[in-house]
Amino acid sequence: MTGYERPLWGDALRNAFLALAQQRPTPLLPLLGMLSGTVVDAAALGEFIERAADDDPAHTQTRLTLAKWDADGSPDWASAPQSEDRRSQVYEALALSPELAAMFGKHFPVFDSPATVISRVFQPWYATARSTRSNVYWVDYESYLRDVKRWSASSIASLDQTTTEVVERLSDPTRADVKQTKGLVVGYVQSGKTANFTGVAAKAVDAGFRLVVVLTGTIEILRAQTQRRMDMELIGRENILRGQDPDDPKVAKELDYQQDDKWLADEFVRHGAALDQPGVVHIDRVTTHRSDYKRLPQGLTKLRFFKTDKRAALNDPVNLFNSDAYVAVIKKNRAPLEKLLADLKPHKGDLAQLPVLIIDDESDLASVDTTNPARWKGDSAKDRERKTINRLITELLQVCPRAQYVGYTATPFANVLIDPDDERDLFPGDFVLALHRPPGYMGVREFHDLDKFAAGEPRDVSTSNELAHVRALAGDRDTDPARRDDELQEALDAWVLAGAVKKFREARGAKPFHHHTMLVHESVRRADHGDTAEDVRAIWNRSRFTSTEGGMRRLERLFDADLLPVMRARAGLSAIPKSFAELAPFIGTALAQITVDGDPILIVNSDAQVKAQQKKLDFETDQVWRILIGGTQLSRGFTVEGLTTSYFRRKPGQADTLMQAGRWFGFRPGYQDLVRLYIRRDEVVDLHDAFEALLLDEEAFRDEVRQYHGFDEAGMPLLEPRQLPLLVSQHLPWLRPTARNKMWNAKITSKATGGRFQDRYGVPDRGASANVRNLTDVAVPLLQHATRHLKLGYTLDDGRSGTEQFKVGLVPGAEFLRLISSYAWHPDYRDVVTPLKNFLATATADARITEWVIAWHQPAKAGDTLEVPGLGASPVVTRRRRADRLDFVGSDRKHATALLPIAHGRDVAELDGAPGRGVLLVYLADDRAEDNLGHKVGPLTAESLVPLLSFATPSSATPRRRDVIQWTVESKDHADEATVSKA
Repeated sequence: MTGYERPLWGDALRNAFLALAQQRPTPLLPLLGMLSGTVVDAAALGEFIERAADDDPAHTQTRLTLAKWDADGSPDWASAPQSEDRRSQVYEALALSPELAAMFGKHFPVFDSPATVISRVFQPWYATARSTRSNVYWVDYESYLRDVKRWSASSIASLDQTTTEVVERLSDPTRADVKQTKGLVVGYVQSGKTANFTGVAAKAVDAGFRLVVVLTGTIEILRAQTQRRMDMELIGRENILRGQDPDDPKVAKELDYQQDDKWLADEFVRHGAALDQPGVVHIDRVTTHRSDYKRLPQGLTKLRFFKTDKRAALNDPVNLFNSDAYVAVIKKNRAPLEKLLADLKPHKGDLAQLPVLIIDDESDLASVDTTNPARWKGDSAKDRERKTINRLITELLQVCPRAQYVGYTATPFANVLIDPDDERDLFPGDFVLALHRPPGYMGVREFHDLDKFAAGEPRDVSTSNELAHVRALAGDRDTDPARRDDELQEALDAWVLAGAVKKFREARGAKPFHHHTMLVHESVRRADHGDTAEDVRAIWNRSRFTSTEGGMRRLERLFDADLLPVMRARAGLSAIPKSFAELAPFIGTALAQITVDGDPILIVNSDAQVKAQQKKLDFETDQVWRILIGGTQLSRGFTVEGLTTSYFRRKPGQADTLMQAGRWFGFRPGYQDLVRLYIRRDEVVDLHDAFEALLLDEEAFRDEVRQYHGFDEAGMPLLEPRQLPLLVSQHLPWLRPTARNKMWNAKITSKATGGRFQDRYGVPDRGASANVRNLTDVAVPLLQHATRHLKLGYTLDDGRSGTEQFKVGLVPGAEFLRLISSYAWHPDYRDVVTPLKNFLATATADARITEWVIAWHQPAKAGDTLEVPGLGASPVVTRRRRADRLDFVGSDRKHATALLPIAHGRDVAELDGAPGRGVLLVYLADDRAEDNLGHKVGPLTAESLVPLLSFATPSSATPRRRDVIQWTVESKDHADEATVSKA
């Protein structure tokens, strides 16, 4: 706000939008004048909107309120949500002049949906409930995020909408008949899922749910971390104290947080006098930061459900809104779950009326039943002998008929492969909500260079994520111990230097970095952790970090070669030391913090060891500057705060385990440029490439879900959750449906892909004669049409833009279909490509597809070329076959983005747009084998080329999303078939 003095009525503007957020918009200026006691004209308001700081409280609240109106799904005063028309109606209701409305639009753009939802049809209830029931817990949580955690308005608005999307799909707690709901929320690893389910719990308690059970994984350290978050941000100081005096020594002795810095700094949420208002309930904790669920002696129970009117049901409003709520944060272990069930069962009749919300964090861990169906003792799913945790959760749902179940995970594949026909199990049959990437998140993409560079294009740390953040590991403790020690030494040096930079930045005004951690993950075996710790400790002790002749010279070399170039390229507004000499004084400061309790190395591989080292590994009450060595306990759910350097060599055996092991994903405010990933990349396994393949699979799954998001004009879902396993199977062959039950026998027979590219790269094995026929009989005839040169522009989501050169030509739809029909894919790729081919045939016959643009990319820089009969000198691309996969690494986003307008019928360059026109992007890929160093083996010949095809069918081919998906469900004995078409 430089040069602009904030007006006295600025707080009144915030209060005006705070009040308006609870209702429909009304004229703003009169309300602002009334609240401020002065006349505020449009010019003064416009100047404030234009010149006030983005984080001004009035700006923040304005964004939040406008976003709520944007997203409101059922107003009687406005058109479609999240549209410019809706926003125009909001401005009209606020009585803003056109000039003022334009200024609002500039600074507060229309809020976009932060999630994709696949859902059954549901009965709306929450919008009415939100306006007529208490909203104290949500409002206080929202205020806490805004005022204490300093979340941006857009992040709070996204949380508000996504939590509403979840709660509105649950059953109304006051509903007369009993209805259970099961759903799944899919986020990213360490991306804010806890904040989301805390918001869901807040809205659920306000709406009438009276028991909230949060299941937190299998380890106590994670349960305690989640308990504290919910205590601090939702349950609040008054509910924790329950009227007790925290200054009373007896109370202080039993209080969870008497040593907690945030408790002492009064940073736990306060609800104040609102808890004394009618209809506002207290929350009783039945678990604490120190203790999981425990039974009271002599058959007593912590759970009590009282009725104001004993003649009415417990969930009748007269009882429900005069009955306290309970929150239990329980780890997924047998003992606490059995104790909870034992305390619930005596309530008998009340349980049938008790609105319960079960939130299952890390829901693909332990909750999913892994019993082999072949070993069932009966003929149906109800006869299944379930695994312990699954049995206890499903029993909890049985004894609480009104219980609603919501799972949360970043790796959803196990959840959507649960038997959807077993009504007792946890298949998310009512909804699946996929959260979008939050701003500031550092995930898999930030460590890879997907589609960023053409072959031979120069890279540096300013443009390449891999060069900036990733360092290869090749040394092994058994086969090459000297190299492994050198790599560990460099990782330790990078961590110490990063800690010194953090101290340097603190001295230049940055917010304190409370935590600075390093992760070492080589194995899941506890015995190995001790050996690794001894190795790291030995290297640490001989590092001589402050020795002029030893460590300081080594640190200076790494600073000059690594940290300084990356900081200069990627530090943004963060302070950067001009030289090692300027940083050197802060190395000692960092080391003092690191060694404040002596040895900085902690082994984290069992609850007993964690408890023994609680003082050293307590992110809530202490500053943790430590090296953490472990396996499972550090690779699932638990947030390693301040993680800056990761040393990762473990090779997990399955996809979700590998993705969850990526603890380096998350938010790194003020130190993203310092993050380093030391990861195994040797001739046996390249873990960096494995994460890249997982990223491609994950994004493909999300793209598929996004394609079928929402409802059609008749109000019917385009896709229901029970069909999601089919989408998974198409991109993760090892998770393909099996014959376990009738759903696993389902086959997609036709699937539309209108208006976006899909790579269909599942070609025959290397060296197969079918690949040669694909070139000579399909690719060459198609590419012979591509004689016209076009230069097309593109702009990617991250803001990068440029132009790409193509040779293009038009092929009639019938001829295209004839040629594509003779293209051979891998036999195991049939379930992927057959639905596409069926759709192409139907849409071509119906004249919804009339012709195709064949697009052959022409690289701007000289690369490999080969004389191909019928084509002449042809550019050859390098596209590696993915390890253990059927297909190749995908197409270049720049190429696809430049071509996509053609499939939408728009004009590009000298090519006029036309409906019914699809695009085929073709590459000729070098499919020669590679040696251990990644070099191609043997000469490049036409026989070693593989044509790779990417399809973008015309958007006009799926009007009103007709023929979006067709699938067939076969009976177990294949005696009959039923085909269902979703339109």
